[in-house]
Amino acid sequence: MARVLVVDDDPRLVKVVANLLRKHEFQVESVPNGELGRQALRRGDIDLALLDVNLPDVNGLSLIFQLREEGNTTPIILLTVRTEVHEQALGLRLGGDDYIVKPFNPEVLLARIDAVLRRSTPGTPSRTETPRNEHLEIPPVTIDLTARLAYKEGMPVRLAPLEYAVLEFLAVNRGRAVSKEELMLSVWGTSRGVSRTLAEHISRLRRKLGDDLIMTQTGYGYLIPAPPGDRATTTQ
Repeated sequence: MARVLVVDDDPRLVKVVANLLRKHEFQVESVPNGELGRQALRRGDIDLALLDVNLPDVNGLSLIFQLREEGNTTPIILLTVRTEVHEQALGLRLGGDDYIVKPFNPEVLLARIDAVLRRSTPGTPSRTETPRNEHLEIPPVTIDLTARLAYKEGMPVRLAPLEYAVLEFLAVNRGRAVSKEELMLSVWGTSRGVSRTLAEHISRLRRKLGDDLIMTQTGYGYLIPAPPGDRATTTQ
């Protein structure tokens, strides 16, 4: 179940959006200003944010620029009453994943959220797709591909969406060295400008799941080793 953060100071809009999203099985958190939004996004447990451009304490465009500069890659859909094309383009250039003008149609909002989540976390099924029923065992780690959850020694481990996406891609390619470029293209949709962010995600996965889970192939990329006795070999 995806967790959506709504950053908007209009309580009526927040109530309508929150009710809509909960009805469609999203978890919802809301905050009324940019600073609280920044704090929530820094936690790493938000799957997607709906960010108002005109906040009482900070311009939403400035906030998204600051977050991207910090390496925060949480998907963000910008919300605004302004219709100027140049402002919409600026919001996307600064790191927004989509842009919706108020007032908006509820079905359009839901469709935009689904589309952004699919792009940001490859393999995420839409609300109309039949989920997979698979598990990957990489002792002591188990990955539930249906629920998109990870467990260590049977205990759930909280992963941010992109952390999970990195883990899943390496896990389904277990035994094969994956280049940084391939991994970045799969998870972020680009191989430019996210190398440091990838390294940070790998570091967090190691802290949460174990230092020996993901190996570094110096000068190339990363690898989750094949099980003992597996015929899979690493290639570069």
